[in-house]
Amino acid sequence: MDTLKPGTALFDGPTGPVLRDATGELFGVALPPESLDRVRAALSGPGPRPDELAAFARAGHLGARPRLDRPTVAVVAGGPAASALITALTGALDLAGAAPVRLPADLDALLAADPAAVCAWHDGPAPAAWADLDALADRGVAWQRISREGRHVLFEPIGTGHRDVRLRRLAAAGSGHGHLAAYWAGDGLRGDDAPDAAERALIAALAVKDLVRHLTGATPAPGGLTPAGVPPHRRLRVLDLDSGEIADHPVLPVPASAP
Repeated sequence: MDTLKPGTALFDGPTGPVLRDATGELFGVALPPESLDRVRAALSGPGPRPDELAAFARAGHLGARPRLDRPTVAVVAGGPAASALITALTGALDLAGAAPVRLPADLDALLAADPAAVCAWHDGPAPAAWADLDALADRGVAWQRISREGRHVLFEPIGTGHRDVRLRRLAAAGSGHGHLAAYWAGDGLRGDDAPDAAERALIAALAVKDLVRHLTGATPAPGGLTPAGVPPHRRLRVLDLDSGEIADHPVLPVPASAP
């Protein structure tokens, strides 16, 4: 049965039928009442598919919510409070249709499990050793990384390796790159910044949304809230746990240096 795309609505407006698309745009629907009745009937239950419904399909207004079909997703974790978020991550992955399994951050062990994706969480600045797992992408494994710097949670782009993210962030820091590198490596005094249960649920939900989109090939509709200039596999997403704000930053590929 055909269904309206999640977020889409067909309703009666003050001057006739109106469609709200998944991005929030509102359009008048130029269909006579009898044709609109056939469309509504086809979208509400089993029955013949009217020709008018093809226009809705061509415009991208039909479709089900993307869902995984039980692919294996390996979850690796580190940091002082990693286990609590792992519980949230595995629960969110299971709800999305994945089959999560917890494994060590070892390339051979991960490849032996033959996962569709590896989701790594570090409760603290991302470990440099993540770059050693960038080879996962060369084997066709979606390589997802989430880390925390104070009250900022970083969602690295799945289609870009950790090496590129690390080098680009150091370059963007300019003269402060030494301070950033020292922060990543240091064990200095820190405030009480660990995420609470609600924040862990938010982190897990955002991570799994990104992974489902990547594994299913779903793309945001043009005109939505996602910036159109930078594709998802080149966006570093930063979540501020205190304000709830999310900022996206472009991550360009880093060419190999000449010897």
